[in-house]
Amino acid sequence: MDEKVFDVSMIYIQNTSAANYSLEFYCRNKNVKLNYANVEGIELIAKVPVEPKTSFVQMTEHLPKVWNMKLSYPTNFKISYSGRITIESM
Repeated sequence: MDEKVFDVSMIYIQNTSAANYSLEFYCRNKNVKLNYANVEGIELIAKVPVEPKTSFVQMTEHLPKVWNMKLSYPTNFKISYSGRITIESM
């Protein structure tokens, strides 16, 4: 099942435990949080240009693994899951 989020200004991805991930999308009117289990990986596909303003990846062993991106302008995304999470600009 695909999810669509609109006017996203920031994406926050966190490894909550083992192969479980939480994705949070900061949108103009609301925040959307999605949770996934048994994730193999995360893929970002930019069919429409995506311009990150800042990006931070935290991979330290004793802290939660985190990837957050602040975007230069609001972008729409479609999120799908089939073993791996695909975040695709639209």
